[in-house]
Amino acid sequence: MATAAVANDNSFAHELAEARRQLAAAYRLVALFGWDDHIATHLSVRLSDNTFLINPLGLLFDEVTASSLLRLDMEGNFVEPSDFPLNPAGFNIHAGLLSGLGHINSVMHLHTRDGVAVSALRDGLLPLSQNALNIHHDVAYHDFEGIATAEDERTRLLADIGGKHLMILRNHGTLTVGKTIGAAFARLYMIEWACTAQVRTLSMGAALQLPSLDVQERQETGMGSAWIDGFAEQRFWPAMLRKAERNCPGFEV
Repeated sequence: MATAAVANDNSFAHELAEARRQLAAAYRLVALFGWDDHIATHLSVRLSDNTFLINPLGLLFDEVTASSLLRLDMEGNFVEPSDFPLNPAGFNIHAGLLSGLGHINSVMHLHTRDGVAVSALRDGLLPLSQNALNIHHDVAYHDFEGIATAEDERTRLLADIGGKHLMILRNHGTLTVGKTIGAAFARLYMIEWACTAQVRTLSMGAALQLPSLDVQERQETGMGSAWIDGFAEQRFWPAMLRKAERNCPGFEV
């Protein structure tokens, strides 16, 4: 029994270290791509003991390291000490979605300029580009309610996202969920790219050329959540981690 307990402890220690490393890489990549909003917004990952990691309030994304990430339980208690406070809105959004969606383990929320611009459009994300078509069918919407610190907003966030993996928070920004950090980040990349393409397209003031409904439906059928999960884990996220190692030194400490 003692040997099994040691093995389990070692297994969780490895899981925790790897989750810290990968989530810190995600924060650095957000900063590298210019998606950060000073010390605001947040990315999280749930661990197997039902605690989760999230950024401390006060660090810029390009300052986040593996060791600086907060570890909390779902009630907002610090599992490990930190010199930094917790972002109340960040906790509310992430604890609410992680607690209510058992099939996902990572949540990512941004306030990019293009994401916020699209969130303010009545029609939201349009099927204008390949990246948009890859996710258009999987995007939910949630109306703005002010700073997301009210605990009862969790119920409406969960109801609005339903079984989808991306959500546009009206007048606020973008949000994605995934089984893993890589899956959530792949969706984040797709929606942010699609929002930027849409903002540039609409800025030209010319007539729009939308793909046919048949093409849109075929894209929806071929680009389901299982395909994106597999693509993220096997190809996309390993490449992104290599990019973080090359361009964002220091995140692993």
